[in-house]
Amino acid sequence: MAKAVIFGMLFGWILQRSRVNTFNKIGGFAMLKDFTVLKLLLTAIGVGSVLLFTEIQLGLASLHVKPFNLTGVLLGGIVFGIGMAILGYCPGTLIVSIGEGAVDALVGTLGGLAAGLIYIFLYPEMKPLLGPDLGKINLYAGGAVTSGIIVLLFGGILVVAAAYIDKRVKR
Repeated sequence: MAKAVIFGMLFGWILQRSRVNTFNKIGGFAMLKDFTVLKLLLTAIGVGSVLLFTEIQLGLASLHVKPFNLTGVLLGGIVFGIGMAILGYCPGTLIVSIGEGAVDALVGTLGGLAAGLIYIFLYPEMKPLLGPDLGKINLYAGGAVTSGIIVLLFGGILVVAAAYIDKRVKR
């Protein structure tokens, strides 16, 4: 638990320092004018993939994959997109903005928590809308990720892509 708190605080500090919680950065990314968010995401996914794989190999972590419901994922994506368009924040940047004292981020977080509670109470009625359970689909359990070399290659490609985008944008 302490590791999660430390890494969460480190990630929050990086988000705050890169200003990706601001409307200009998120709006600029949506209009493909500012690639700070993309570079941060590529780096976080690349480094996170390697760290998670390492933790699993060392027995310090395990995967808990949720069943895949295509309709549920599509509906969730639409709700997520609407919420992000209304607030201008994603869940990670909401927390950073609350730390900076943004009232709209606090209201958005409370609204998200309320929506989560409503979903929990209505889940039995909503379950048929989520579509069929297609199983627990992921590259690791499917055998696609069988060695650290593949993970290192994947993570490295993402980090190099972020550095390449950074270099191209600065020209």
